[in-house]
Amino acid sequence: MTVAGIDLAVKKPTAIAVLEECQLLYLGLADTDEEIVYTTSLFKPSVVAIDAPLTLPEEGKWVRDVEVELRSLGYRLLPPLLGPMKSLTERGIRISRMFSAEVIEIHPATSLKAMGLTREDLRRKFGVRHRDLIDAIAAALTATAYKLGHYKRYGPFVLPNARVCI
Repeated sequence: MTVAGIDLAVKKPTAIAVLEECQLLYLGLADTDEEIVYTTSLFKPSVVAIDAPLTLPEEGKWVRDVEVELRSLGYRLLPPLLGPMKSLTERGIRISRMFSAEVIEIHPATSLKAMGLTREDLRRKFGVRHRDLIDAIAAALTATAYKLGHYKRYGPFVLPNARVCI
C-alpha cells in the first residue's frame, strides 16, 4: 500500500511525503503544480492526502459545514476563503483535479490530534525536523488510516480515528 501526503503551500515550496507499508519511501519539496503532481505520481500512490481545502463553501457563505462541525468537536480549521486561505484553496482544488489517484482533504494538526500524536512524535520516528515535511508525513499517515478504514468523513474532509504506523 503506497500513499502520499502533501503539505500544500502557495508562496514557498510544497512538502511531499510518500509512505509504503508505513515506511518512508520519499520526502521532498516541489514548487510548481506540475512538479508536485509529477513527483507524487512517480510512486503510484493509491491515495493522496492534501493539506488544503478542496471544496468551496456554498454560494453566499464564507465557511463550509465541515469547519462548523469540526469546530464543535474541538478542532480548528480555517475557512477556505479567509485571507490567504483563498489562494491555498484555489491551488488545492486545481491540483486535486490533476491526480489520477484518489485525493482526500486533510489537516495535519487535526489528524495528529485525532491520532493522539504530536509533531515531536513524528520528528523522533522519522528523524525529520522541517515542519512542512513533518506535516506532509502527517498527511501521509492520514492517507494510511483512510486506506485501512480507520477514519470518519466530514463532507470532503477525512479525519483518522485510530493511530497508524506509530
